[in-house]
Amino acid sequence: MTKKIAVIGVGNFGAHLCATLARQGAEVMAIDNNMNNLDDVKDKVTFTVRLDSTEEEALKAQGITDFDVVIVGIGDDFEAALLTVAALQNLGVKRIIARATTTTHERILRHLGIEEVISPAVEAAERLADSLLYRGVIDSLELSSDYSIVEVNVPGPFVGKTVGELELRERFGVNLITIKRTEREARAFGLRSKTVEKILGIPTPDMTVKSGDILVLFAQKNAIDKLCNTAE
Repeated sequence: MTKKIAVIGVGNFGAHLCATLARQGAEVMAIDNNMNNLDDVKDKVTFTVRLDSTEEEALKAQGITDFDVVIVGIGDDFEAALLTVAALQNLGVKRIIARATTTTHERILRHLGIEEVISPAVEAAERLADSLLYRGVIDSLELSSDYSIVEVNVPGPFVGKTVGELELRERFGVNLITIKRTEREARAFGLRSKTVEKILGIPTPDMTVKSGDILVLFAQKNAIDKLCNTAE
């Protein structure tokens, strides 16, 4: 079943979010009071609506309560973001996700009862920090202060060994979720081959690790650090 998602605030963050959600098959309504912002995404989303999102009746008229998720991505006017959140709550929207640009904004939103608050700048900084501190880390998703999901370039000593031989849980205390592998894929009619990234699914003990693979791991940060620094 196609998910219906409304994105309120189509600046740089909102526009990228709209395009990504639509590309992944969601039905997306982009809402903004600036027509120029809507023009940038009109060919990428299901439909666009120009309105003042702080006005409850205007949101109600667009059937906002019919959406599975409403994301408040307003970043340059926190007062408008708060009033929008309040309007959505009054209307009984099922699920509200709000963007916070500062820790103070995040605290205020949580005080209002918004459980899902995203801080793009903070999350980007944390991912960059992990990639700089831990050798081989490409990307990371912090699940708590202790646990993360990280993507790590396969260390040289791991190449050619099976998942079972690596004993990742026993030696490093990490869990292998899956392996990403880049391969060349032939095209029809003699066209030049293309590079595709494949997800190998749930790893089995007899699966062999190859050079260039990316390991997707779930673990505590100290365990990731141990793996990156031990497996050289």
